[in-house]
Amino acid sequence: MLRRFEAYTVPPDAPEGAVGDLVRACRRCGRCIPEVLDSVVGWNRSRAPVQLVWEHAYESVEAYGRYMVHPYHAAVLDRYLLQDSPERVVVDDTVGVGLFGYVCAEPEYRMATGVRRVVLLRVEPGAPDGEVERLRQALVRVPRSAPGMTLSVFGENTLGPAWFDGVTPITGTPRWTHVWEQGFATRAALDSYLAGEAATAEPGQVGTDERTRRLVRGSMDLVYDIDVYDVHDIDVYDVHDIDVYDVHDIDDTGPAAAGPAPAGPDRTEGRG
Repeated sequence: MLRRFEAYTVPPDAPEGAVGDLVRACRRCGRCIPEVLDSVVGWNRSRAPVQLVWEHAYESVEAYGRYMVHPYHAAVLDRYLLQDSPERVVVDDTVGVGLFGYVCAEPEYRMATGVRRVVLLRVEPGAPDGEVERLRQALVRVPRSAPGMTLSVFGENTLGPAWFDGVTPITGTPRWTHVWEQGFATRAALDSYLAGEAATAEPGQVGTDERTRRLVRGSMDLVYDIDVYDVHDIDVYDVHDIDVYDVHDIDDTGPAAAGPAPAGPDRTEGRG
């Protein structure tokens, strides 16, 4: 599987309605492009200069290729993202998180609800494979000593430089070489973890021993809520009911949106 993230910096003067359109376009992506799995949009709460995070996945490189050439990608998503689009609502990435991701055998990252924390790591260039594997093993074991953490997944950021086809690097070494996904049941659990001795938000604080920690030369994190309502805000019974050119029929434009989810069928089933 290909696990993929896009993170967007939204300027203060971006039209609120257009930003909401982007959010909804990303959330709808899996309904309009079947290859897009586990699509969730979150509002970042960390100190990183990023407002929106879109997480998703693909079963294979071939599935990713079909997403890249799908009309919905070009006609709907890119209208809010590309530099030459008059409807663009984001600005250029300056911190190396515009697109990143990794390869995994199984969707161990899946969460139905809770808080996601994605830690991007810069591992020492030329570090021996054995040392990087020691780091991976140390990080995936963190939930054993951090009860509030529900999952921990670690992977090399291969999609950053290979964003075009998921395989072929077309840029140099990314600023952030590895991705560490964490999951927490609640915000309180995350806050407790960060306040404890196991907190890993600063460079040099990753791993369980000095030798492992020396591998990490920098880090940055993104934090956002996972909500099953976010991925089921479209009528799941008939995707053809969706008019991709009219995205004003849902009021969930961001953190300022208030009120309970509209009544409807039970939408708490797991994502596929």
